[in-house]
Amino acid sequence: MSLGFIIGGIIIAGFILILVEIFLVPGLNIFGIFGFGLIVLGIILAYTKLDARIANFILIAAIIISAILIRFVVKSKTWREMVLSTDQKKTEGFHASADNLPALMGKHGSTYTKLRPAGIALIDNEKVDVVAEGAFIEKDRPIEVILVEGNRVVVRETANK
Repeated sequence: MSLGFIIGGIIIAGFILILVEIFLVPGLNIFGIFGFGLIVLGIILAYTKLDARIANFILIAAIIISAILIRFVVKSKTWREMVLSTDQKKTEGFHASADNLPALMGKHGSTYTKLRPAGIALIDNEKVDVVAEGAFIEKDRPIEVILVEGNRVVVRETANK
């Protein structure tokens, strides 16, 4: 058996290990790393042990096989099941974090739901997800925003409405 066939076998074994990684044990990464390593090893061996024309042919063949496998993998049913292809829209209930939350600092409002300790409050006629500072707060009680940290709005019950 010639050295060219052995090197070709090493490269093919590398591609097989990468396919095993993608389809049989995704997430483990060991098979993928070893597969990639075998492909690189095969190409290095080709350039060090074989004629440059044959090594170039092996490199081009490895690139073409990689492109074909990528196309095959991306179109496969298994890949479509692994990749999230939907997007969230505001009309379907998605909303990003509000940019206006820091402006709520010090504002007054009322609880829209019971805060145990989290719930919803009405501040400036807008429903805002809030967290009570300490104890639970009943529905329709006056509150004041005392802290805003990122998406977290902390409120405390006040005496006046």
